[in-house]
Amino acid sequence: MRRAIWSASALLLATAAFAAGRFSSFRPFPEIVASLPGDESEFNREFDDRIRERFPIGSSEEKLLAFLANEGFFPDWRSRDNPNASFFVQSGLICKKIIHVFWRADVAGTLTDVRGSYESRCI
Repeated sequence: MRRAIWSASALLLATAAFAAGRFSSFRPFPEIVASLPGDESEFNREFDDRIRERFPIGSSEEKLLAFLANEGFFPDWRSRDNPNASFFVQSGLICKKIIHVFWRADVAGTLTDVRGSYESRCI
């Protein structure tokens, strides 16, 4: 009986440690994504519309960078002629949600292109 209790306790402790590790990386969505209405299948288009509305062509790249940093996005370093990018990832037990913002700016720091994408990958 003692061994069964010990085994069950060890299994419970291991499960709790695993769950704590999985959820410790959980971060709430940025405000601009958290309030997306409707069905998730429409989130990609809606997020793209929102980011373009909030940072239209001609806006300051510095304002976009400050927004992304405040919302918890991470830079995705540009390679060659690709646009600048930043991403936010929320990992759950079953699904991973990835939000990207892509942009280009001229030498004066003025946005010449901006777009967003939302992707959900589930097991």
